[in-house]
Amino acid sequence: MARPKQAIINDLMSELDKFGGHITQIRDAIQSKGVSSEGKLFKFAEEINRIEPASTYGYILDAVKGAYSKGYSDSEIVGIINNLANKNQPPQPQPGPNPAPTFDAATATEILPKQFYGKSELEGELSCPNVVKVGAEAFIGTDYNIVKLPKATDIDKDAFRYSNIKVLYIPNFVWKDGNLDLGNSNYPKYMLNKIIVADESVPPSDIGIYKVDFEVYNHDETKKWDIYSNVWKPV
Repeated sequence: MARPKQAIINDLMSELDKFGGHITQIRDAIQSKGVSSEGKLFKFAEEINRIEPASTYGYILDAVKGAYSKGYSDSEIVGIINNLANKNQPPQPQPGPNPAPTFDAATATEILPKQFYGKSELEGELSCPNVVKVGAEAFIGTDYNIVKLPKATDIDKDAFRYSNIKVLYIPNFVWKDGNLDLGNSNYPKYMLNKIIVADESVPPSDIGIYKVDFEVYNHDETKKWDIYSNVWKPV
């Protein structure tokens, strides 16, 4: 059975009343954002498009949306924000590079590898009464004329290579079996003029071939190594 026309009209009027209430709410909401439409729908639409975001954080929300599009999760974005540095605090001074340790010849017990590498300004005599260990290439490029290391026993083979040392005093070091390079890779093989080593030393047998004026003495210089017969002889 069809509904009476009056009932249908009543329903329509009720819906229109509801719609009017919705329109009023929409109007109030839009006007609160600064819209004052002239009443034309097309004008209303244009004005809506020109509305600036009400929140000053709108661009931040856009950035968050961009982060989502790059695959970041909520927890990752929050973590990045929470770990930002506090710009309200003055910047803290950053530590600079560690300064090179000062070498004290009087107290040092070790000469590190490349300790004096390339320091041609180092001249004259160096005396280190307590050094027991000398690292590789420690004296390369130096112009020390005399080096005295009375307690040195642990000396790298290349410690004095490419140096200009003329007198080397290492009376506790046992020189043998090619364990000390005193020249360069080619010539001259022996750049020293004089060396003092431990009594147990057996200097290389080729000294007489490469440097006939090279003097090799035992610890207290009471014996000299005969570079031709390869034996110690009293001085």
